Amino acid sequence: MFLTGFMNGQKVCADCAGSPITMACPSCGSIEEVRKHRLCAECRRPITIQRLLCDDTGNVRPELQPLAEYLLTHHSKANSLERWQHKSKCAAVLRELADGTLPLTANAIITRARSGQSVAFLLSLLVRSNVLPELDVETVRFDHWFEEWLASIEAADDRLILRRYCTWELLRSTRAFRAVSQGPSSPAAGFQRQRAALKHCAALLHEIRSQHETLATFSQRGLDAFLTDSPSQRDALAPFTRWLRRHRLSTLHVEFRTSHLEGRHYESDHRWQMARRFISDLDMDPKTRTAGLLVLLYGLHLTRIVALTRDQVDVTSRPVKLTIGTEPIELPEVLGNAIAELTDASRHQSEGWLFPGRNPGLHLTPGPLSRRLRQQGLRSGSARTTALIELTRQMHPRIVSDLLGITAASAAAWSRLAGGDWTDYPKLRAEP
Repeated sequence: MFLTGFMNGQKVCADCAGSPITMACPSCGSIEEVRKHRLCAECRRPITIQRLLCDDTGNVRPELQPLAEYLLTHHSKANSLERWQHKSKCAAVLRELADGTLPLTANAIITRARSGQSVAFLLSLLVRSNVLPELDVETVRFDHWFEEWLASIEAADDRLILRRYCTWELLRSTRAFRAVSQGPSSPAAGFQRQRAALKHCAALLHEIRSQHETLATFSQRGLDAFLTDSPSQRDALAPFTRWLRRHRLSTLHVEFRTSHLEGRHYESDHRWQMARRFISDLDMDPKTRTAGLLVLLYGLHLTRIVALTRDQVDVTSRPVKLTIGTEPIELPEVLGNAIAELTDASRHQSEGWLFPGRNPGLHLTPGPLSRRLRQQGLRSGSARTTALIELTRQMHPRIVSDLLGITAASAAAWSRLAGGDWTDYPKLRAEP
């Protein structure tokens, strides 16, 4: 509120002083963010979009007209749009698309923008606004990176091996995983792991060649000497050597790391202490609060939390119900209210993500949410371990599986870790 008048020697607002509001937006009367042209941020939005998308003739290209309409109605706050226009790298790329100096294709945009986040955001924006045809942004980015990276490998035989392995093993497994996953979640993290894995594979092939050996003649002892204590290296080379053996290209072998459910976990008292904090802190951001309580109370993984949609929440019932597995969960009042608030905020989105992400049409990725929780003192992995151990100790694994949407085998494994003994469960269910 601007203090533009005086009353009894004190600065007051124009309404209190009985004087006209001279600094209000002449279009809508708002005094929020009144700057250029004496217009508020929302009324400046059409001007901002025109400056961003107009060509030398002062018109928006027909191909970019859907983007102009999208930014006018679907973008976030208008002042955020202004800051993005002046500071973002992809806004400069968009200007080149507007004046025709850059072709309106995904490959041209990726080559020009370079920066990963800028490329992902701009391509998602263009796809979401129907300027570009529907495409998998992260897959296109990975394909572009792979071709450039593969060209940097000196030996032609190594390039052939890496191309075959990437095409018929890595990418096929990625597509299979995404086919059974829930919703069009962003695969950025998965492709990042694929990039790292390919670099480890290339390093092994380079080591073999530097010793004047081949995949068929390189010894297991030489491989063991090459290995380090890096978990990421072992995770990359174990499936690679398995693939080489399957195709009779080598007899090399790297053991897969044993998966342990135990990990680090909280004491039960600490878990409930953290839960009480998330429940009682009314000033906490609703997204952080909701995610923290879902981890602490139900042991949900962050990848499941960020992919929650409005359709999974029933705000008409009391208590509020959330469906994660096959059976809905009745939520505590505080958590139900927090999720209802996120549900209301998602009404303007056609996708209905409770945790919308930075890129248009996609949900938030687990990384930023994990950082938010750590700022509140919550380690999501440890809290999740403790929650699942206690839940499977209190309930039959099958019930946990139905409520949380995890496999029956996984629920049984958590139950064994918790020391649960449910051998008498069928008998208890049969009793009247």
